[in-house]
Amino acid sequence: MRKLLGVALLVLAVAAIVTVARDPLYWKRYMLAALYAPTNLPDSFYEPGEVLEGVDGPEPPRVDPAYEHLSPESLEAAADHAGKTGTQALIVGRNGHIVFERYWDGGRFDTEADAGAFNAALAALAVGIAMDDRKIGLADEPAANYLQEFRADDRRHITLAHLLSQSSGLAAAGPGAGPWSGASHERFSGDILSECFARKTVAAPGKKWLQQACDVQLLARVVERATGEQYARYLSDRLWKPIGAADARLARDHASGVARADCCIRARRGDWMRIAEVLANDGKFQGEQIVTPGWITNMLAPSGANAGFGYGVWRGAPFVAEAAQASEPYAAPDTHLLKAAGKTRLWFVPSMRLTILRIGANDEADRDWDDSSIPNLIIRGAADFEPRSSQADPKDLSRLVPKH
Repeated sequence: MRKLLGVALLVLAVAAIVTVARDPLYWKRYMLAALYAPTNLPDSFYEPGEVLEGVDGPEPPRVDPAYEHLSPESLEAAADHAGKTGTQALIVGRNGHIVFERYWDGGRFDTEADAGAFNAALAALAVGIAMDDRKIGLADEPAANYLQEFRADDRRHITLAHLLSQSSGLAAAGPGAGPWSGASHERFSGDILSECFARKTVAAPGKKWLQQACDVQLLARVVERATGEQYARYLSDRLWKPIGAADARLARDHASGVARADCCIRARRGDWMRIAEVLANDGKFQGEQIVTPGWITNMLAPSGANAGFGYGVWRGAPFVAEAAQASEPYAAPDTHLLKAAGKTRLWFVPSMRLTILRIGANDEADRDWDDSSIPNLIIRGAADFEPRSSQADPKDLSRLVPKH
């Protein structure tokens, strides 16, 4: 029996070695992601990688909260709540100024973190910039105009808007978190483009919303083919450097492959506040127009397949209690947000020019998390905040209008 057990263990060990040897990069990243928090992955996770070159511009000016009509008490209340919910960093900005910072992990404004899923918004911004450069025509044009792989089948009906709004209709990777699951292979694939181009449509484009890596990765490929430049280079020259961001790092799917556009970006925390300013100010950063006017409005508009999602951006309205990770609607109706693993959030409110970054390492199954608590505490503490107009229930009109 012992001899048989020994042989069986030897066979399993050899099989494991052969499996890992066939795709060592996949297994390296899978294991590192399992061992480390998503906001604190080691540098080796991003190797092979590609530098998203920046210029390391000056940090935004700091001002007293009162200067921007924000309540110090409300900011402290938000920080107190944040500190009790596993937050590592909370940064608040308004009108291009930093008004509040609090760090629980020993880091600071320029500490690097992975806010991978924020990357989808960068791809959407890149599309808008390419349109302004007259490299891309319209959001509603077929993606097949740039992806010849789509021209011979039903995928020719997928538009750029469908990819932007995560409603391409392409098949999902498959469920699960184990090493042989479709979802894991999509996330750690050694050839993400081949995986995406192999996907067929399973729903009519624009009819079904599904957040998946391929829609974002295919957008990055569109940008490359439209501009004739590598995605990271174009993003660097036309967005990252103009806003004064420092060097960031993108993971490549393999050494001679493509930069991941859907995840796996390691950037300074404070540089996401620069992106938030662009999103909250119709494409402007520190008074300079970075993205063509109106494109941000398009990004924030509801998509046909999901009214709570735009182009790489989550919308705070309409509030659907069953689907939201929030206990109440956002105090400001035009609150929008980017979401990343660990309950990392980037909220922005265009009407108030307010931006809020929360870095965390929470479990995604954390049911105690509330997306609305931190921003609502801050929003309601603003001296110039105007609450939503109360709307009377028609059944109560008799109390407001006698004899009605």
